[in-house]
Amino acid sequence: MHSDGQSIFREANGDPIKLEVYDLGLIDYAKCLELQRSYHRKIIDGVQGDVLLTCSHNPVITCGTSTEEAHFYTPSSEIESAGTPVVSIERGGSVTYHGPEQAVCYPLINLHNHRTDVGWYMRSLEEVVLTTLKEYGIEGIRVPGKTGVWIDENSKIAFSGVRISRWCTLHGFSVNVLPCAHRFAPINPCGLGKIATVSISELTPSRRVTVEEVTGKLITNFIKIFNYEA
Repeated sequence: MHSDGQSIFREANGDPIKLEVYDLGLIDYAKCLELQRSYHRKIIDGVQGDVLLTCSHNPVITCGTSTEEAHFYTPSSEIESAGTPVVSIERGGSVTYHGPEQAVCYPLINLHNHRTDVGWYMRSLEEVVLTTLKEYGIEGIRVPGKTGVWIDENSKIAFSGVRISRWCTLHGFSVNVLPCAHRFAPINPCGLGKIATVSISELTPSRRVTVEEVTGKLITNFIKIFNYEA
């Protein structure tokens, strides 16, 4: 079910909170979604501590609760006929792409042990990405009224969409590591119109960047920003 590596951390301040970290590598979206939902139910039931799943996916289009037909430039039936699944899920937001070019993080955590504030949670996820980008000399920004992380007001590098039930989180965020703008071409990402999608490797052409390396940095920064400590 999991990759071999498992790390356990505890919160630096206050009551101890266990975080289990699993790097799933390249995994089909449907299989990962089933795993997320299983952990989410266990966390709600109080029989599971916090979990962070990291991975990348085989190409898939996911549709959040705000998705409209107009958010597809190419009909979803044609996208699926070309070999890319289109999956409707319970997260917020509109349509987006996930694929092997991205580092994806799914925090499944009980916010009662952190802070029961949706805005704080979303900004904290963004901070994980912003901190990671700085390690590559990239200054990401937040755009008021929009989620995710941007390079400028028209160029997006990281996408986020979550669901929170009983203050337990589901879904998460993705970061474009390798070029994948062509993968977004059939859709209107997040319903935002003709935005550009950029990647870490395109912004650091003199440096070899891998999904595995970025994933490791995201894990480290997630642990710091959410106040876990070995």
